[in-house]
Amino acid sequence: MVRAYRGAMPVYDGEGKPARDRTRQAMLIAGGCSVVLGVVTLLWPGRSQSTLADLFGTSLLLSAAVQAYLALRARIALLLRGLVLVSAALTVILAMLAFEGGNIELLALWIGIGWSVRGIVQALVAAWDADVTDGWLHEICGLGTAAIGITMIAMKFQTVTGLATVAGSALLVIGVLELLAGGMLNTALRAARQAPTETAVVHRPAATE
Repeated sequence: MVRAYRGAMPVYDGEGKPARDRTRQAMLIAGGCSVVLGVVTLLWPGRSQSTLADLFGTSLLLSAAVQAYLALRARIALLLRGLVLVSAALTVILAMLAFEGGNIELLALWIGIGWSVRGIVQALVAAWDADVTDGWLHEICGLGTAAIGITMIAMKFQTVTGLATVAGSALLVIGVLELLAGGMLNTALRAARQAPTETAVVHRPAATE
């Protein structure tokens, strides 16, 4: 995807902190919450349709919050910013529909649409925001989330257990993607590069006199 031109000067938010740091923090928080929701969805004892409705509604509200944050913080064109805000509002409506419950197929439809919108918005913002670090990771995360959402819409679920298993696993995948986009991958690679160097320093033989 085409990347926007990156200027030499960093952009700061109202608190004097680089805007890209705020975006990274938002992704880390969203990823952590997605992982927690995924684990809860998979392991919740005696899962019922109302339980899934509450979990899906919470996931969609989190998605709306991330989209609203990106709309307010990202350096994107006014038209795209408006589109992100509209998608955030749409996701809130989907969350309210999920909280109201309904049959299993409707719940899968609401969460699928929500994830699809979230993924597309994230990919678009990553493509056009000049201050997103490792934008390609954000694009992959967005496209992956959108693909998972489309899969949820296309699948047919007959039981609560089936929906919970697929949705919980999907939340785990989305959470991991968001954590990687938020900087966990760079942190892991940096630690892996530093480990051999530190080992070599520790085991370097002392010089003979």
